[in-house]
Amino acid sequence: MLNSATDAVCPSRVQPPALFGFPNRIWFGDGARRCLAEELERLGIRRPLVVTDPGVRAAGLVDLVLEQRGRRDLPPLFDSVTTEPGEEVVENARVAYLDAECDGVIGLGGGAALDVAKAARLLIHHPAPLDQYALTLGGEALITPKLPPMMAIPTTAGTGSEAARGAIIYLKRTGRKSLIASEFLFPSVALCDPELTKSCPPSLTAACGMDALTHAIEAFCSPRFHPPCDALALEAIRWLRKGLEAAVANGANIEARRDVMLGALLGGIAFQKGLGVVHSLSHALGSVAPLHHGTLNAILLPHVLRFNAQNAAPRLAELADRMRLGQGEDGVRHLVTLVELVLERLPLPRRLGDLEPRGLDRSMIPRVVELALADHCHHTNPRPVGPDDLATLLNLAW
Repeated sequence: MLNSATDAVCPSRVQPPALFGFPNRIWFGDGARRCLAEELERLGIRRPLVVTDPGVRAAGLVDLVLEQRGRRDLPPLFDSVTTEPGEEVVENARVAYLDAECDGVIGLGGGAALDVAKAARLLIHHPAPLDQYALTLGGEALITPKLPPMMAIPTTAGTGSEAARGAIIYLKRTGRKSLIASEFLFPSVALCDPELTKSCPPSLTAACGMDALTHAIEAFCSPRFHPPCDALALEAIRWLRKGLEAAVANGANIEARRDVMLGALLGGIAFQKGLGVVHSLSHALGSVAPLHHGTLNAILLPHVLRFNAQNAAPRLAELADRMRLGQGEDGVRHLVTLVELVLERLPLPRRLGDLEPRGLDRSMIPRVVELALADHCHHTNPRPVGPDDLATLLNLAW
């Protein structure tokens, strides 16, 4: 659902942001951060814990957003979110919330900050340990609506966490990045302001954008029946195709930033339908080495598209036709080629071997395969996978 925000209290210098009512409450548009005070009041939050990371704070984005509260006192701040957060970070955020006697959470930053905010929010009224809520351990059934209100304010355009029902956290019990998910974990409201992404460097913009593109493509190819998500996935691809390279080339191009953030938002909603092998492998690789999730998705995507081509031929052909890349098998080949051409023009590594200086080693492949098989995402891949398939994909991408 989309409502005009013309008569809303929330101000903007250019055009009032739009208010989406699906799947959660979402303000989208330039200056959406100016809805902060209004939304805090609506949610009854008087003392929020702001969950963010050192980079977002150093970039001045925390101050830029919080000045919209219209108050001089600063709310409690937890700025210790790491790139691939684990249970310790979540626990520290929970303690910070309780110590400061907060009554709500603001997740401000990239996907890691938003996911830590969701997980910490969960543990305010749900007992520890966090790992019992992992989706693959049956934890979804343990999550109830008893949660403090949460606001999500993304400063990158990629993960779609602002409109997603889960959080990815590294859990010692599973030994990997794991999903904690529930319909109750959607943020109470999201403020999606493209102006907050202008400081993202080209490489981060590219990696996040490829994460969003992978969400949309894998969701569209998922065998689950979900026409609304299919439509959103196609729309996400359209906006990302329009804006990603332009945003990478010129970070000050607010139109391109807007296009990419909208594509990321729609992709994040679409993947409620399911993802695929790209994400299972990325989650596993990110569990053995500190590697950016979007970069891994970008490297793996062309190889997985080829792997899925036979089983997902009708879907990929439809996608290629919608993108005016041709029909049938020719369209599918052109789609894969287009993805590879886009990657060539982006400031990202092209091979997994390029990531070896960051801690990745080919000897890790057996362990990565083991972790990927335990991940939930490949269950909605259009082609079933086994250990040999995953090892082959990793070797092809190396």
